[in-house]
Amino acid sequence: MKKTTILLATLMLLTAACGSPAPTPTQAPVATEAPVQPAVTEVPPQPTAPPSDPLVNGTQVDITLADNTIDSSLTTFQVGVPYTFIINNTGRHPHNFNISTPVAQAGSLDAALKSALLAVPREQLGPSASLTVQYTFPESAAGQQLEFSCLIQRHYSDGMWLGITVTK
Repeated sequence: MKKTTILLATLMLLTAACGSPAPTPTQAPVATEAPVQPAVTEVPPQPTAPPSDPLVNGTQVDITLADNTIDSSLTTFQVGVPYTFIINNTGRHPHNFNISTPVAQAGSLDAALKSALLAVPREQLGPSASLTVQYTFPESAAGQQLEFSCLIQRHYSDGMWLGITVTK
């Protein structure tokens, strides 16, 4: 019996040592909400404008210089707006192109040329020449008496000027 008791005690000891441990209290998992992500709205592709000429930006203004006349697609302009002037000389003579005060107000052709906001020399506007110029009217141009002109003596006196208006 002694052997049986020892054997039984050993078996119990082994069973206790090899068995699964007694359950320990565990904390129940805490439910968390998934992070909220903003809804993704698919934006349909927008049509793209055809590539533009890198020299032509802003509002386009077509200027035609002929012998003793100036024509323009616009004569009213706004301060701070970029304009692209496409200047074409359709005449038989070279011309210059200026944005300046009228000669009568400036005092002379030279004074008007010296105070011009924009001056394109006749060397760039020979017969059949075409030139692109970008210009933005400054704040100081608003309300001034201005004109497009060719400040070559005979051309100006024959009427090669066109009054323009600049507003804020």
